[in-house]
Amino acid sequence: MGVSLAKTGETVRKIVTAAREGVLAYEKKESAPRSWSAYDLAQTREIADTLELTRHLVDAAEERLASRSVRRARQRGRPPTPAADIAKVLVMQTYFGVPNRVAEGLLLLFGEKLGISREFSYKTIERGYDREAVNRLLDKVVELTNIPIQGLEKVFSVDGTGMPSSRKENYAEERARQNAEGREAGAWPESHRPRVRRPVFGVGVLGTVYKLYTGWIGSGDRRIGETSAFPQLLARTKEMHTAMEMVVGDGAYAGRPQCALVAAVGAIPRFLPRRNATLKGEGVHAWTEMLLSMAESPQQWFREYYQREASECGFSMVKNRKGALRKRLDRRKETETYLRFVQHNVTRLAQLRWIVGIIPWSGVAAQ
Repeated sequence: MGVSLAKTGETVRKIVTAAREGVLAYEKKESAPRSWSAYDLAQTREIADTLELTRHLVDAAEERLASRSVRRARQRGRPPTPAADIAKVLVMQTYFGVPNRVAEGLLLLFGEKLGISREFSYKTIERGYDREAVNRLLDKVVELTNIPIQGLEKVFSVDGTGMPSSRKENYAEERARQNAEGREAGAWPESHRPRVRRPVFGVGVLGTVYKLYTGWIGSGDRRIGETSAFPQLLARTKEMHTAMEMVVGDGAYAGRPQCALVAAVGAIPRFLPRRNATLKGEGVHAWTEMLLSMAESPQQWFREYYQREASECGFSMVKNRKGALRKRLDRRKETETYLRFVQHNVTRLAQLRWIVGIIPWSGVAAQ
């Protein structure tokens, strides 16, 4: 038995080495057909549908949070601008990628479409990045965007990335300069040039089929590694998608603790291990099972693992046309980054209505 496991371990290490060196004989699956007429329809209706869905989702989120909160006595002075109105404007601002003053102008143009009854200044929009009530609404919106695909999305991909605060910064270039040990350990890359504005690093989880995020945790502190956010994101994903079957990720998550977490929620891990990986489970049966599965059927294993490309696709969609972060304060930069993922979910869900026939508000009203 020991000899057999030793041979199997050697087989696994050879497969991993071949995969990491790019010489693995892997047969890629065929690309799925695309309905270009449906794609064109989704594109032409994108702006109107995104704004309409923003109104619907934020109003629904406000209703659910209000039903669970305790009303406080009204304070003296002018009542604050409703958090729901600010959240709608922030999502709209993020979609168009404009500064606060231009967002105030868009409020005049699209206020009725968003269901906003009164105008407010760009300073109110600016302060909205600091309001906890707005962040709670955004969390609920992400949850609501996942309701229409519950039971349909079963494989989820986790990965980390950086949102630059300057056009001179490039996360991919910094990752390439970082040594292999640091990348596999999940550490954020250290820049070789001085920075004036710090980027926001973080981790996101999204479904591999519909490309909707279940969560994002970001911070301007590069000392916080990728795996530290994984338990919270995994738990939240499980709450939204009880039918979750598999979690895929790169080498940063190829550890026994991460495999144990995935197994604990009833899913199968698919993380690419290091070149020197062994079959010793050390109390984590899911780790050994993952490597044995690779040795028995490499093609099937990597077909499942390479679903993690959804993370690269998702990050490209989030960063597309947005450019560098505009905010300077760390807290506001983190909110600005999170808004990009929220807005991505809203816009993506609006597109899915025409691409695959998913009704964006399906199941939301019943929750």
